[in-house]
Amino acid sequence: MKTWKKIVLGSVSLLAATALLAACSSNSKETSSSGSDSKTLKLWVPTGAKDSYADTVSQFEKDSGYKVEVVEMEDPNAQENLTKDASTAADVFSLPHDQLGKLVEAGAIQEIPSSMADEIKKNDTEQAALGAQYKGKTYAFPFGIESQVTYYNKSKLTADDVKSYETITSKGKFGGNLKEVNAYAIAPLFLSVGDTLFGADGEQVDGTNWGNEAGVNVLKFIAAQKDNSGFVNVDASNLLAKFGDGSVDAFQSGPWDYAAAEKAVGKDNLGISVYPTVNIGGQDVQQKAFLGVKLYAVNQTPSNGDTDRISASYKLAQALTSKESQANQFKYEGRHIIPANKEVQESDDVKKDALAQAVITMGSSDTYTTVMPKLSQMSVFWTESAAILSDVYNGKIGEDQYLAKLQQFDKDLAAAK
Repeated sequence: MKTWKKIVLGSVSLLAATALLAACSSNSKETSSSGSDSKTLKLWVPTGAKDSYADTVSQFEKDSGYKVEVVEMEDPNAQENLTKDASTAADVFSLPHDQLGKLVEAGAIQEIPSSMADEIKKNDTEQAALGAQYKGKTYAFPFGIESQVTYYNKSKLTADDVKSYETITSKGKFGGNLKEVNAYAIAPLFLSVGDTLFGADGEQVDGTNWGNEAGVNVLKFIAAQKDNSGFVNVDASNLLAKFGDGSVDAFQSGPWDYAAAEKAVGKDNLGISVYPTVNIGGQDVQQKAFLGVKLYAVNQTPSNGDTDRISASYKLAQALTSKESQANQFKYEGRHIIPANKEVQESDDVKKDALAQAVITMGSSDTYTTVMPKLSQMSVFWTESAAILSDVYNGKIGEDQYLAKLQQFDKDLAAAK
């Protein structure tokens, strides 16, 4: 686990930044001296996204009087680069929501103006708004949501068949990797049975409660898949090939695998659905997935106390995540970002898209998804949970050890730094 050092960043008060938003809207151009590039904002966008933001950035430049230097940056690298040297990092940057907690705790980003937070709560889905919050305060701007869905071959399974995991595996073959578990895909089974990860809100370090009967039943379910003739263990490198040759009839993955899945079985045969119910411990429960929220956030440090520039940075982040921008990010070739904005979700373009509809339903409430926790302790969670789940499937942990292993897992997470 990386040790994150707290960074003391130069910033203005939220009250000052909020006041300047009003000044900007009144064409106030007065700025404090913060260097020769004080009228240029640096923007980090996701890799491959630069061209898709060209019109949004151009309009912002015309409206604000600021120039924007756009740089493509892998989202997972934003946090690392920002905490290395915030003064040379971007004024506005994209990031996955699970990095939010670390950045807030490090002092790298501040709560956004309340009027903008209110707009997010009004315009974006409840789950997306939660992804932009940490400990009840809003720190970033949502522009997309991401969840795993069920892909299936319609020539093998019907829409009714994929409503239940038991039906999928009795009528066809379900592909997944339990030999070398990816906790992102498998661990939410514990959430499906009512257990919590870092508490109900995902922000309580000692709030994980997998060491109970429900958790033991999840491990029993995992172990039983080894003898389930309808389950096929496959790794990520050959999953799509197995889907294409008919060895696997259904699997779960995210939007990133849509194009490959379509190529594997053909457009007419590719079915997409929300997660099925699954029988664990003798009860049918709705299988859950983690929900990811795509965000833009503001780094105040490069502004060096220039409140006009800070205010402009917030307005740029707002423009990048506006209704119009989210609609463009969904339609722009090569992007296809599922919108967080409720109005865009109701548009004809989104409603006729099967993948978008499945992701939106998955992300519509905590019935199907849990917003992935943002605590730094998640780095411990990924490795330890994956090890337990893999060892259970591989027979390295006996059933008589399940409860003790899960109770120790709860303690380890509670003690993690």
